[in-house]
Order: sequence, then structure tokens, then C-alpha cells
Amino acid sequence: MSDIYTNPISFNQLFTQEFGSKEEQKEKINVIEIPIIQRDYAQGRETSDVKKIRRTFLDVLFDTLINRKNIKLDFVYGDITNGKMTPLDGQQRLTTLFLLHWYIAYHEDIEEINFLSKFTYRTRFSSRDFCSGLVSFKPDFSQQKISEDIIDQPWFMGAWSNDPTIVSMLVVIDEIHNRFKNTSNLWSCLADDANPAISFYFLPIKEMGLTDSLYIKMNSRGKPLTPFEHFKANFEKLIKAICVDLYNEFIFKIDNNWTDILWKYRGENNIIDDEFMKYYRYITEILCYQHNYEIVDDDFVLSEIVYGINCPKAKYNLRFLFNALDCWEKYDIDAFFESLFSSNQYEERKVKLYISNRNLFLQCCNDYGIRDGHRRRFTLNFSLLLYAVLQFQMNRESITLDEIFERLRIVRNLVFNSSDEIREERMNALLQETSDIIVKGEISLDSLGYSRNQKEEEIYKMEWRRINPTLADCSCHLEDHFLLQGTLRIIDIDDIDNLQNKEEAFFKMFDHSIPYMTISRALLTIGDYSQLFTGWRFSLGNTNDSTWKDLFSFSNQRKYFENTKDCLNKLLIDIDSELPVLEQLESMITAYKAKAIYDWRYYFIAYEPMRAGDSGMYYWENDRERQKNNAYEVIMMNTPSSLSGRHWYPFLLDVYWDGTLHEHLLIGEYGDPLYIKETGEKIYCKNEAWEITNEEGAITTISIPQDNGIDIEDRLIKLKNYLISYLKL
Repeated sequence: MSDIYTNPISFNQLFTQEFGSKEEQKEKINVIEIPIIQRDYAQGRETSDVKKIRRTFLDVLFDTLINRKNIKLDFVYGDITNGKMTPLDGQQRLTTLFLLHWYIAYHEDIEEINFLSKFTYRTRFSSRDFCSGLVSFKPDFSQQKISEDIIDQPWFMGAWSNDPTIVSMLVVIDEIHNRFKNTSNLWSCLADDANPAISFYFLPIKEMGLTDSLYIKMNSRGKPLTPFEHFKANFEKLIKAICVDLYNEFIFKIDNNWTDILWKYRGENNIIDDEFMKYYRYITEILCYQHNYEIVDDDFVLSEIVYGINCPKAKYNLRFLFNALDCWEKYDIDAFFESLFSSNQYEERKVKLYISNRNLFLQCCNDYGIRDGHRRRFTLNFSLLLYAVLQFQMNRESITLDEIFERLRIVRNLVFNSSDEIREERMNALLQETSDIIVKGEISLDSLGYSRNQKEEEIYKMEWRRINPTLADCSCHLEDHFLLQGTLRIIDIDDIDNLQNKEEAFFKMFDHSIPYMTISRALLTIGDYSQLFTGWRFSLGNTNDSTWKDLFSFSNQRKYFENTKDCLNKLLIDIDSELPVLEQLESMITAYKAKAIYDWRYYFIAYEPMRAGDSGMYYWENDRERQKNNAYEVIMMNTPSSLSGRHWYPFLLDVYWDGTLHEHLLIGEYGDPLYIKETGEKIYCKNEAWEITNEEGAITTISIPQDNGIDIEDRLIKLKNYLISYLKL
């Protein structure tokens, strides 16, 4: 193929270059004519799908010109006869480029624009005449909508408003105006022959050794190519420009082997177009992450970036794509994923995913690229897990089944415990680490991929399982618990003599059959198991799974994790898994209350309103060292991260909810004191006393006797008795 077809050219260069493989057959394009057989210009339609495509395309063009970049817009091919080029593919892009050149030329007062008059439509006379009128018209750029200025011209016929091509052109002109009206000096890079900002590959259909039979066939039925058929035709041309062998492989497998793989998962329309494109997009974006290519929404532009002739790794990338499809060919894919993963139950020699559908390949084919708001339906977590499976599939000859079960578990653990690290800008490192784990069994602490804390844990557990092979299943069972999800730092696994008992106790305690608040109270009988979040607020377990998950996972952003670990492990050791666990916990709570040591833990254990907040978060006031030195001056937060949300002083809240006093008291929701309705007096809880302030500011103090800062009398009973007497109830 001639170099002229493998080098990109710009829109205006179509009219200056000569085309032909032989010197005596070369000719110039004197006119570009959209033929009758072509469909109308569609990029200005107002459907949601077209709006998205149009805006994305124009955004790319705007960014390219403003930032002096270069972009290549895939292939344009057609027929050249007697100087007339008839586009058979690329009409939509050519028309948008025609409108962009027209706008910038007049916007910047460029005079040499005769080539624009050589672009026309033959689909309708009205479209042809509109193009002719447009190229000789300079609009009023001060108007908000240029389309209104055009429609107001004497050469614009009223009936043209019924021509869908003209209507679409007017919409696109207005959107171009919205983006480019405040720009300048763009023509120089747009029309630069040596280095045009926007270019494409033009391939005359005869030079490609093809006929237009496919195109004629598709249009003879009155229907345009479907998006998939359009993409497939362009992708075939792109591959052929890279490697004929890969091209031949693609055109065979896309209609045979790969169709067979996907056929089971076809949609309700009985075709595999959507499923193929979602999986193709997944693999292509994986390559973008690996090689730091820009990810764009347009599949045609993205395919050129990753697989086009200007990509140095195009052949490697195509082979990776093919292998990522070929690797499923000999497998029952459903059964394969079921052999690797369990759903919601622990299964030996499987990795639990906590989801009902374990077939990540099918999930990808259904959901990749779809967003529910800002949330990816096929998450980056799933992308990494599927990539781990792909690495196994592509390297099966060097990985044993025992190795893959351990390595997939490691990847699962890292994925589920690296929520801060798993984001797009780190995907390059995350993919590399995933590959190293699956293929080599190696975990790198130096790479900025997964959580370093979790990687350290995984390295430790690998050695621990080697030393304690008989307890390996016990550790895996614990890892799969829904509150742990791969992290075991909260469990002292080096206490091997008690590990199996702790495993049984943990599963019986945390199975939703025992109220979380009962577990929290029992833990408080052992010690202060709270953790300090973001340096100022303490968390205790409440009624939510997520709070306990946080407490059970190690983070450098929290303090006192070891306190939680010590309390939990002591509790698990004390539990006799042969006896009813709930009864044992309640006995521990009763015994602690009987000691009558009125520290802050006592009140949290004994009085339910002290634990009424939804977040499990507490803030101790005047506690600079964050040691709860002012133990009784505490705020209970209903929202997890801010005191601007609803919150109460829990000691006041308990008094407020007393059955005898409730009708006589009032309390707000934002750290307000407790009010006595009859007198308007305010009640405050201080570390060593209750203070009651009247409307004149006089303070009545009810002192609480203490020993080393700890109450030796129940302060709540004391205040309640005082108020009952004071109010004569």
C-alpha cells in the first residue's frame, strides 16, 4: 500500500494531495460528494445517545486545538472517480470537520477557503444548496445561536427545516459556536500541512483491494450499519494496516470462535454485539492503564490510540486482545468461575466473593462501562479480580491449582482491603502487582499499588501457612467472614493453641443472631476497645456491619487498633463455643455491672440511651491527649464525621428518656443542654458534677463523689432522684 494511505492527512489536504498507486493513475479530489445512497447527517440529532457522542467528539476536537495536541480520527474510505470522491465510510466525521473548518475560517477571517465549496451533499437538493449557501456566508458571531442568523438569511428556504441533514448541521454549528466563540489563532494548527492537529487515514476503496458490496448490501435494505458493524468494519481495516495475519485471524474468529464463546451470553436481541463491545472495552482500557494511553469515550478514537499504526505496541496489544478472548474457548465459563470462587458460603479451596454471580466474565460483558450515577457498575475491584483470572488463564502451563487458589485469595484480600489505593491513577501499578502475584507468586512492598499494610499481612500469612499447614483452612475460613473479608490482623493467629476455638466463637458471635450492642457491651467489660478516627473522634461498634468492619481492619489513619484486638481476642478465648454464646455475653455484662465501678464504660454498658447514636462515634471534650481524661464529658454523634450534624450528650439523653421525668424535660439535637420545662433551667453534665443553671445564670452544683477521677456513685441515679424530689414527682 502506498505511503500516502498509511500517513494521516487533514480535511483540507484531501483537496491538495494526489491519490493512486501508480504514477499514471494518480488524481486529485476536486469534490467530495455525499452520495444519495448515504444516510442523512446524524451527529446533530437530539437523542440522548447522539448527544453524548456529539459532545464527546466536539470536546475532543476542542481540547486538541486549544492545547495544540494532535489527534487521528480513524479511517475514511471511499471511491475516487474522475476527481470526485464518494465517501463510503466516514461521512459523519467529514461533515463535522467541514463545519468546524467553516466556522474557524470565518471566525478568524481566513481568506483561502475555496476548498470548502468542494464539499457537498447529493442526498437531497436542499442539503446540496445549503452547503453552497453556507460556504459563502459569514455569520454574526456575537449572537448566542448562529443557527438563528443562518435561518434568517434570504438564501435559506423555509422548507429546509424539514431536511434532517440541515437540521443536524445547524445543531452542530451551534455547539461548535458554544465551544469556540472565545478562541483565536486556531486555523494555523488546524490547517498545518506539516503537522495538522486533526487528521485521519484516507483509504480509496480500490487501493484497499475491497469492493463496496458490504456497504451497498447494508444500505440496500434501507438501514445504516449498526454501531457494532460500523466499528467492526473500521477495526478490520485498522488491523489490516498493522498485520495481515492478525487481520485474517480476526475476521475468522469474530464470526466463529469468539461468537461461540459469547453466544451463551447473548442478549434478548439474540446478538452478541453489546457483550463483545463491553469485553473489548474492558481489555482495551486494561491496555491503556498498562501503557499510560489516554482513555477516551469514542471507541473509534480509542481503537486508533491502542491498536492503530501510530501505536508502537499495536501488534502486542492486538495479540493481548486476541489472547484475552481465546483463553475462554475450551471452557464451560460458568463452571470455571464456580470452581474458583464461592458466593456467600465458605467452600474449601475456593475464594469467597460475597456476591451471588461469581462469573466475572459475564458480569464484564453485561456491565462494563455502565455507570449508576458516579458509580461504576463493573467496579475497578472487579476489573482487577477478572484480570487476575485472565493472568491465570494465559499462564496455566506454569501455575498449579494449589498455587492459583492461594494467589487468587491473596489478590482478593488485597482488593477488598485497598479501598484508598484502588483508583484509576494507580491502575498501572495495581495491574502489575496483580500479574506478579498470579504468575510469580511475588508481592512487592516497593510498588505504589495495593495497600502496603495489607501486602505486609499477606506476606506474613504466606509464611505462617507454610509453618502451620494444618491451620491453613482455619485461617481461610476466618478470612472469608463477611466482617473480615481477607484481613486477619484483628485475630491473633500466632496464638495457635486457641485459634480454632477463636474461629468457632467468632463465627457464632458475629452471625447476626446476637445483637451487636450486646457484643459491644461485653467487649467493654474487658476493656476500652474503641479506636480513634482522624485524630479526634472515637468509634465503638454499633448496629451496622460497616462500623465493625472498620474496627476489625487495620489503618494508619486510626489509633488504638491493638486495644480492639486485645479485647476481642480475650473475649473469644473466654467464650465456650459449646455453650449458648448469648447467655455467656449477658452473664459477663451482669457481672461487670455488679462490681459497681462507675467508670464511663459502666454507663455505656448499663444504660441503653448512651449507645443510641447511629454512627457509633463519640467525641470526648477537653481531651487534648485523646485519653478520655474527662471521661464523663462526652458527645454522642449521630452522623459519623462532623459535629455540625445531629449529636447529644448521652448522659443527658438518658435522663431525658427516663419514664418518670420525660414529660418534664426537653432536649435539642445539636449538643444542647437538658431543659426543665417548668422552670427553664438548663442541666449540664460536667466531669465531677451536674450543673443546673437558671435563667439569671445562677448555678446549682450537684457534686459526684469520685476516686481517682472515677465515680463512686451512679451519677444518673443521683440526678434522677434529685429531679424527682425537686419537681415533686
